[in-house]
Amino acid sequence: MIRFSAPPSEKAYRLVLPIVALALGACQDQVEVHNERAFVMGTLVEISATGVGAEPFREAAGAAFLEMRSLHDALTPLDGESELVRFNARGHGRWVALEGPLTELVPRALSVQRASDNAFNPHLGRLVALWGFREPPFPGRPPPEKAIRGLLEAGASQPALALRREGSLEGRLEHPGATLDLGGIAKGFAVDRAVAALREHGVDNALVNAGGDMRALGRRGERPWRIGIRHPRREHHVIATVELRNGEAMVTSGDYERFFRAEGKRFHHLLDPTTGRPARRAQQASVLGPRATESDAWSTALFSKGSQGLEALGPGLPGLVIDTSGKAHASPTMRRRLHWRSEEILAP
Repeated sequence: MIRFSAPPSEKAYRLVLPIVALALGACQDQVEVHNERAFVMGTLVEISATGVGAEPFREAAGAAFLEMRSLHDALTPLDGESELVRFNARGHGRWVALEGPLTELVPRALSVQRASDNAFNPHLGRLVALWGFREPPFPGRPPPEKAIRGLLEAGASQPALALRREGSLEGRLEHPGATLDLGGIAKGFAVDRAVAALREHGVDNALVNAGGDMRALGRRGERPWRIGIRHPRREHHVIATVELRNGEAMVTSGDYERFFRAEGKRFHHLLDPTTGRPARRAQQASVLGPRATESDAWSTALFSKGSQGLEALGPGLPGLVIDTSGKAHASPTMRRRLHWRSEEILAP
């Protein structure tokens, strides 16, 4: 899930790394790995690469970060000049041409919305704003129940975005409570675009890690890129590792990224479209797939559905859920890919 915010202090940089899935390198090998980091799209993004010189890699990584910043500017709900904000301002009840990256991203978001039976919903913007999770400081208590109910009655969580092609691709918001918010898919989309930029600059072996949204290119020397899935309640502990194949993506959504405590409960930013409140079926959900865009959206949907959502993924999207009791559930294809390391959480 994407976060749009100002760059952090040095202290904040140190705090970002432990809360994401970890890229794990083997200390024993002699592979030269180049690394570049930047704070982009509300998270610390790290690009690692092998088999390329230091200077060509810096140029390629710079192009990838530039592409991600361009997408941030287009998709942020906090800038009145962004393509997303302009669409929301004009698209209620009338057809409006989609601009920039919205032309590619919105149809893909709607495809996952339909396939997930609305567990992934790309137009919860008014509910997200009501909860106050777009940028810190986060609120200390939930919004009034009356306000949540009012937005739900106004269609905030119902399928509300229609598309048509009249020369250009046009969209229309059909319920007053709905506004487009692509936070559950935009970071994965940015990772895919970053990978494309690396390829265009001749980088064939790389790993892009955007705060838990990852995608691999090629290999890390003689072996695949290996990444870790963090423990949802112990930020420095890895529960399992996965070796990523060429082009493969892994995305994790968790209730520990943005949250506050009130009424004896944890209130986090991953909203259940059926209730308009934080989803209560999982602590964490991870999805493997051929692209980060859809893996990002499906990890959001899987978090909302919990372990019952694993069947909807199909064999091409291996999934892992840590439920609210701390028990692990995985699809058969995911179980075959996991190298389990945790003794506290039993392997699925």
